[in-house]
Amino acid sequence: MKLTLHTETVIDSCHHLEGYDGKCARQHGHTSKIEAWFRGESNKVDGVGILVDFGILKEIKNKLDHFDLNEVIGKNSTAETMCQWIYTQLKGRVKMDIEVKVRYYETAVEKDTWCECGDWE
Repeated sequence: MKLTLHTETVIDSCHHLEGYDGKCARQHGHTSKIEAWFRGESNKVDGVGILVDFGILKEIKNKLDHFDLNEVIGKNSTAETMCQWIYTQLKGRVKMDIEVKVRYYETAVEKDTWCECGDWE
């Protein structure tokens, strides 16, 4: 049987878009939301009964919250690059046979603007 786990968190951070012709070229802030899904077989849980420790998303939050995202990921922190960076960070912290999906909401208030990537649709 497949198990699907979901967790989410919110971060406050700043960024700017180098080479972009518009107001986002200037440093500005966002309250962003990160959602993560993990999928794996129920027989893959550990001795405690855990497939994936939700604390791994908290580790990612601690790297991003109240930081300049461009400095953290080393390039323009667009929704696309952030989603892929978070996915790579999470994928590297789970067992090889666990599927991961990430949704990154650049702005978690007023409107939904997000990018999604992962191992399934």
